[in-house]
Amino acid sequence: MERASGIATAVVSTISGIALALVLIFFLTLLMLSEAPRWHDKLCAMLRPDRREEVESAVALIASKTRRYLAVRFVLGVLTALLYVGWLWIFGIDLLLVWALLTFVFNFVPSIGSLISGVLPVLYAFATRDPWTAVLIGAGILMIEQVMGNYIDPRVQGRHLSISALVILSSLLFWGWVWGVAGAILAVPITMVVMVACAHVPALRWVALALSDETDYDGIDAQLGAPGEARAPD
Repeated sequence: MERASGIATAVVSTISGIALALVLIFFLTLLMLSEAPRWHDKLCAMLRPDRREEVESAVALIASKTRRYLAVRFVLGVLTALLYVGWLWIFGIDLLLVWALLTFVFNFVPSIGSLISGVLPVLYAFATRDPWTAVLIGAGILMIEQVMGNYIDPRVQGRHLSISALVILSSLLFWGWVWGVAGAILAVPITMVVMVACAHVPALRWVALALSDETDYDGIDAQLGAPGEARAPD
């Protein structure tokens, strides 16, 4: 019982950190939405007329990719949380709402998010149930994660992001170190914004190629709508 209490305390502490991160992201999003028209006018004033259309196209592409990424992550997060909770409910595990919230939020953290959201309820099961039950719970969660992570997620998300897996993990570690949980959640959108922006600046197209999972500039043009005439030499 003492082990279960310790795990529950750690989970509550994690939830508190996530809640603070979500509040930060919420207000940051509100500020971005309220400032968007003003920044659009600023960009138009700063740029030459012949560059405005291209920049507006890049901004629209960033907005479209970000909306789709967040929508897909939201739907998959809800679906994964429901599957996790349903499996845990079969074994009578407590704190179902907590596990659902953890699963949903950590779904926005690539690579290690699903690992964290899956390991915590298994540890709790080891502390509150017999080892055999905990093993069964872990096996079920692993199966759910394999189906969601290796089959459904890639087919729904497709090659929409075109970001290198190594770059995703590196950005996750960096922004997680800088901003904690909020940085881990925002790591992929930030990297995507940088990649699309660099793809539309001729001098920085090599940065976009390095961040992407493409092997040449033709792939960058196809995936990010970058101007082919500005293509850097192979």
